[in-house]
Amino acid sequence: MKHSIAYSSASLLLAIVILLAASGCGAPATPAVPTLDPTLVMHQAIQTVQAQITEDARLHPSATPTNTATALPTNTPLPTLTPTPAFTDTPASTNTPAATATKVPPALSAQFLYAATYPGNQREYTPNEKFSLALGFKNTGSIAWSAGYTIKMISFTGEATVQQEATLGKGVNPGEKGEFNLWAFGSETLGKHVWNFQVFTDSGTPLTGGYGYFTYTSK
Repeated sequence: MKHSIAYSSASLLLAIVILLAASGCGAPATPAVPTLDPTLVMHQAIQTVQAQITEDARLHPSATPTNTATALPTNTPLPTLTPTPAFTDTPASTNTPAATATKVPPALSAQFLYAATYPGNQREYTPNEKFSLALGFKNTGSIAWSAGYTIKMISFTGEATVQQEATLGKGVNPGEKGEFNLWAFGSETLGKHVWNFQVFTDSGTPLTGGYGYFTYTSK
C-alpha cells in the first residue's frame, strides 16, 4: 500500500515536472508592459513638434521683412547726450552808433533870453499905467551885431500899447547879450495882451532865432 502511495506521489511529482518542462518549452510568456515616465513622454512630444515646425519652415520659407527694427540688448549702454551750452545775454556784437553831427548855428543867429518889465517886473497893469519893457537876446552866431540892429513888433493879440521899434545902442559880440528897451502902458481894453517881436540886422534881414514875446493882463 505504501509503495502504491509512493509511486503515486512520484508519478504526481514527475507529472508536475513534465508539465513545468512543457510549459518552459512552449510559447514564450507575454512580456510585462513597462511603466512609462510622463516627463520623458512630454519631452519626446516637444521634440517631435519642433522637428515638424523646422521641416515646415524649410519647405515653406516666409518673406523676410525689410523694416524690422533690431531691439537693443538689455545690457547695451544708452547714448550719451551732449548738453546744449547755456544761453547768455551777452550780444554777439555791439553796434557802435554813428557820431551825431553837431549842429552849427548860422553866422547870424540869436537866442531869446527874457522879457522883463520895470519897475517891478509885473504881468498885470491897470489901464494907462506906464512901464518899460526890456527884451534880451544872446548873439549865438559868429558875427558881431552892430549898433544898427533893431527889434520890431511883428504881431499882437489884444491891443499894442507899446513902442513898435527900437535900436541897439551898442554892438554885441558873439556869445554876449544884447538888450532892447521899449516904453509901454496898460491897455484900456481889459484882458490878456500878447506882443510878438523880431530882431533884424541893420540891412533888414531877420536873425535866425531872433523871435521874442511878452504877455500881460490889463485889469
